[in-house]
Amino acid sequence: MRLAAGVLSALVLVACSQAVPGASQSNAGTTPSASAAKSHPTPPSSEAGTFAGDLPVTTVDFSCRLPVVTSNPDVLPAEQGAFITFPAGLLANDPNGAMVVRENGFATTVPPVLSGGGGGFYDRALKRWVPASPAGTLADGTAYAYVSYNGTFVARVVNVASGDVRSFGLGSLDRPEVVDFAAGGVFLYSPSAIGGPGEGVWLMNPTTGSVTRVAAAHRVWTVRDGKAWVARLDPRDKTVWPQSEVQPADSLAQFDLATGAETQWFYRAGAYPWMVGLVSGRPLIAVSSVSGQSEIRLIDQPGSDGKLIYSGNLVFDGYFQNYQGDGDRIWLGGEGGIYLYRPDRGIQRVFAYDARSGSGRGIHPGGICL
Repeated sequence: MRLAAGVLSALVLVACSQAVPGASQSNAGTTPSASAAKSHPTPPSSEAGTFAGDLPVTTVDFSCRLPVVTSNPDVLPAEQGAFITFPAGLLANDPNGAMVVRENGFATTVPPVLSGGGGGFYDRALKRWVPASPAGTLADGTAYAYVSYNGTFVARVVNVASGDVRSFGLGSLDRPEVVDFAAGGVFLYSPSAIGGPGEGVWLMNPTTGSVTRVAAAHRVWTVRDGKAWVARLDPRDKTVWPQSEVQPADSLAQFDLATGAETQWFYRAGAYPWMVGLVSGRPLIAVSSVSGQSEIRLIDQPGSDGKLIYSGNLVFDGYFQNYQGDGDRIWLGGEGGIYLYRPDRGIQRVFAYDARSGSGRGIHPGGICL
């Protein structure tokens, strides 16, 4: 999937530091949290952009090992955990990092076998590669949840250390996905079938499997800390939007699941703020206007225009995951390699990866730098 920088529905990011990862809380055990790791269609844009892979490779001035996951649907394993050592920029596959295609998803090859829906990340507390979205992982890394489908939708809660699985049928829920796993339980929502924000928020008890509807939230991007991040169209905006299957939006708001109170965080008439992820609790958005202007912004508080991360036509191709960062260093991945954003350096390509465009191959960060 090819995306301009302002329409990064396939962009992946993660911070490399000692900051606590996890999208909803301090997370000593897992990589930064992500939304359900599914690919989404590109939001409206009038420009195709230029491959970010065309950037020259820059050598970083620090030392660390970045866990990454490479994807290649043409070979086995389809997903492979590896580490890039910086500043040398050397990639080495982890023999314990193979994640192969199995019925209804992926599975590790080392015991105890861990299964999941794909995406993949490195659980540093348990020192295991997990074939699932970090969003569905507890803060301490001890368990994760995902949804599988084989005629019916089933939620599975997995103990990382033992591989033990608890399975619960999800009844009549429409295409549910795990969007967060917190102390209060497993949060589910129904993603859009055509891309963009989804609908509703449900809470599942990870012990009993009982499911209750938390809120009739609409146009939901993700859920963190008892709040849903939602897309909205402000009535002040008189823009004539081009025809699209994705309903237009010009705002990002935070919806309190307990009270129903809604707070607008970002608004720009004629621009679509496509949510990419959360960086230390702050939304990272890709802003695409009907005129073709593309930006990436980190929004630090309600009503703020945020920090401009990038403006231009670079294209990031890769697996869609929403990782959290420390607000300083942000890692991105895709077909062209691994990219790093730092406030004083901007976006740089720090590792080259040769993938055929549209092949489904790519590389994405699987955690914070170790």
